[in-house]
Amino acid sequence: MKMKKITFRRLISILLLAAGAVSLFFGIRSFGGSGIGKPYDARQGIVLVRAMVSNGQSVTGGQGTGWAVGAPGQQVEYIVTNGHVVEAAYALPQQSSAYTGEVQVIFSQAEKDYVTAEVVYYSAPEEKDLAILKLPAPTDKRAPLSIRPSDDVEIGENAWALGYPGITSQNQQYSTYDPEDATLTQGVISKRNRPAGVDYEAFQIDTYINHGNSGGPLLDEKGNVIGITTSGISYDGVSMEGVNYAIIADELTRILDSEGIPYTPADTGSFRSGFVLLPLGILLLAGGAFLLLRGLHGDRAADTSGTAGRKAGSAFAAIGKRAGGAFGTEARNSGHTSLGRAVLRGVAGKYAGQSFVIPKEGIVLGRDTASCNIVFDAATPGISRRHCRIVCSPAENCFWLTDLGSSYGTFAGGRKLAVNTPEKLASGDIFSLCDSANCFSVSLE
Repeated sequence: MKMKKITFRRLISILLLAAGAVSLFFGIRSFGGSGIGKPYDARQGIVLVRAMVSNGQSVTGGQGTGWAVGAPGQQVEYIVTNGHVVEAAYALPQQSSAYTGEVQVIFSQAEKDYVTAEVVYYSAPEEKDLAILKLPAPTDKRAPLSIRPSDDVEIGENAWALGYPGITSQNQQYSTYDPEDATLTQGVISKRNRPAGVDYEAFQIDTYINHGNSGGPLLDEKGNVIGITTSGISYDGVSMEGVNYAIIADELTRILDSEGIPYTPADTGSFRSGFVLLPLGILLLAGGAFLLLRGLHGDRAADTSGTAGRKAGSAFAAIGKRAGGAFGTEARNSGHTSLGRAVLRGVAGKYAGQSFVIPKEGIVLGRDTASCNIVFDAATPGISRRHCRIVCSPAENCFWLTDLGSSYGTFAGGRKLAVNTPEKLASGDIFSLCDSANCFSVSLE
């Protein structure tokens, strides 16, 4: 019996040490975050966009900043900028045959390296104020930037604008307009709202931008794109310091999804998982080391360490159950305490045909791996970071569905739910996230 106790204790200690080492490794690794490293590294993804229009006698135009979108590891074929940057060159020729327009994407003015691009998507300044340019051929001269979901961006977070502001170009001896010529400025996210007179949501920022920054990326500390710099506020012709705007990235990704243009989503879930994995790894290593050291003593110490091993094993199980909430996989639903026969079933989409027991606290659906029970891929069109929550109420013999502020809405009974307002569902009712591509039913069985 004594040998069996020691063997079991040592086995538990080895398992705890191994699990702790793995958790610690991935926890430290996750804090590397996503993106390209730091904001200035994103210069490898930006270009100068020059738009020119001619009436046969004279040529006028303007310029702004653009940046590359595309699938990871693939050559770049598309450039994003503001609609107002290309407005004259794109819109005037459509209004009158007296005008011709050309939009150039400049990789380096010093080397006379540029191409003429096609405007494949355009939205006027008072609408979405975005334009997507298609290069004549894919290129490896720029790298695609990763795009971070807007719901993941917090007020007060640091933000960097990267581009070619005209004021700096006018005050230097020679402008090359290549990646090394880009200007980086830093500020914070002040607010998220809808500016007057436009049809897009924007981050209000105190990050300095100037004419020429238009269309450039607004970046987080890892170099992920969180917005598209677009405008500032002026009063009686004087620009107001510290009040500028950047279109939220979600406005762009919705367009990219509808146009079938690939892009690189930022992996924001890995960073959050580090806050779970690091302390979990430390605790597991401590528990394993404690058991192993206690196992070196005599019989009495062995009994004591056996008790400690059981306590450590119980702690490990409890921590593992709590940590499961940070990893949004389908399997974790089976670990919740069920409310009798309250069931959520996938009707259409990724989870079609799968069933989930609805726990007492309910189920959250969305893209965020840290806070959602049912998790969609980061690139799933129309699904927000935290999209909606479904809760069962046995006392009322019904379910309550709440939209958590999603960008594209949650629908039930043929209508869109109001944000943060619970909607009553009966057993057998169906609801959808964004559209009919992702549907679920609820039932009391």
